[in-house]
Amino acid sequence: MPRPKSVLKRLQVDTAQRSHYCQHVRSHRILQGQKRLKLIVNRNEEHFCIDCALQIIEADIKKLQDLKEQLTSK
Repeated sequence: MPRPKSVLKRLQVDTAQRSHYCQHVRSHRILQGQKRLKLIVNRNEEHFCIDCALQIIEADIKKLQDLKEQLTSK
């Protein structure tokens, strides 16, 4: 039986090697050594601060739960 695919392959938590701005809200600063969410899109990396990452994750959990409900409802 083949291994199930994941839609979350391109996400990971890493540590900022240098300070930079969040790509979701420019006023949010990610400091060197802080954790951040890294998303790889078409060979490009996008980095999000913890606050924005948590908001994105919560919204996506809701979307995934809605998809699951649509698939399992009759």
